[in-house]
Amino acid sequence: MADDKSESKPERTPKPPAERKPRPAAPQKPEAPAGAAMQTTSPAEAPGRKPEAGDEKPPEVKLPEAWAKKDKERRGGPKTWSAGTRTDDPTRRVVHPPAADGIGTGKAFLFLFGFRIHSPRDQEFLEKELKEIEDDIAMLRDAGYTVVVDPQATRQDLLDAVTGQGEGVEKLVPAGIYWSAHGSEDGSVQTCDGGFVRPEDLEPERVDPGLRLMVFASCYVGSRSRTWRKALGGRPMVVGWGRPVTIDRAVEFLQSRADTETDLDDLIRRYLLTDAPIPGEGGLAYAPVDDAASRGRLGDVPERLRTVVEMLGAKWRTEPHWVEVDVPLEDGRWEKAKVFVVESSEPYCEGEPMLAVESDVGELTAVVDPPMLLSGFGGPGYARVSLVKSGTDMPRIVVQGFLPIARARDQDLAALVYQVAQLSDRLEQRIFGGDLR
Repeated sequence: MADDKSESKPERTPKPPAERKPRPAAPQKPEAPAGAAMQTTSPAEAPGRKPEAGDEKPPEVKLPEAWAKKDKERRGGPKTWSAGTRTDDPTRRVVHPPAADGIGTGKAFLFLFGFRIHSPRDQEFLEKELKEIEDDIAMLRDAGYTVVVDPQATRQDLLDAVTGQGEGVEKLVPAGIYWSAHGSEDGSVQTCDGGFVRPEDLEPERVDPGLRLMVFASCYVGSRSRTWRKALGGRPMVVGWGRPVTIDRAVEFLQSRADTETDLDDLIRRYLLTDAPIPGEGGLAYAPVDDAASRGRLGDVPERLRTVVEMLGAKWRTEPHWVEVDVPLEDGRWEKAKVFVVESSEPYCEGEPMLAVESDVGELTAVVDPPMLLSGFGGPGYARVSLVKSGTDMPRIVVQGFLPIARARDQDLAALVYQVAQLSDRLEQRIFGGDLR
């Protein structure tokens, strides 16, 4: 608010602009004294030279080696007050001797659990998994394996296990390891004391060449399975979840089921109870393509979807290149789908604008077999399953659907959006136990 006591100033007649005088030459900089740092001129400031794009580079910052070393040490979990003090309880580790001679004679299988010791929820997860591995322990022992079960596994336990120096089985070949803990998107796995182990923490040349199977029952780690395999010397089969999973789905993986061939029982029978060769990297027979959304555009999608979202009872928001729709499904679940415009390149409709719908499921890993991915979804409809490129080691599973935007009715578009979201949700339920992202 203006001050009512302010006084108005009398108007002044503007003066004509003063005549500019030439600027005096800049004084010469004094020379730096001997031993002092000399100030230099950047290339962009050099006399007679115009600055060009890219001349000025940001200064390169290098962390001191001591800092980098400290950061690496912190990954191992909390520090202890006294040297040699352990963060786990070694008495919890149990070593089961073999029950008979067999293919596992002279070899070990280690069940290592990195669930946090002081987290009640984590300990509930641990108890559920421990109950489910009793049959696996018996099967391995009957085949001649020495079996280790450690409910409090640390970073050092994993490093020792992969190099054949696991506590209690130092002279045995570590043929298989099951590590169960929380995982992160960068591929790291948590330890019982709150530390982390990353692929770069391993020394590939020190990994025991007899390691055949490495199972990470951890979220996200399966999407970095190629990175882990390289860190493990390039030989073992690496299995893990590509996305977050529910504890119920994690427990199902430990159960013997006839409807899948990729549960733990199947992996043990295939790679540890026989001398079957471990599949090499090889890559996919057909390289995945870019996802459709990466080359899509917004177009008039917002206008076309106004009636559709009302029909579906959906929520939506506009992004730069697509509209993201939250579609309500049965049992109170919701599924996200991207809706955008893309030009067709298929025969007889080349160049025709198509309304595209795409929903993300998750990374394809060794846990996902073809029946899990495809069976039961063959009814006529608009949705299809595709593999596309991702930002991780493994291709990504998506559900897609396309309709000619000029000839599609609102009901057709509603059916397309709903069917894509529904199939994506069903696949997430089947593979990961739900959408936990």
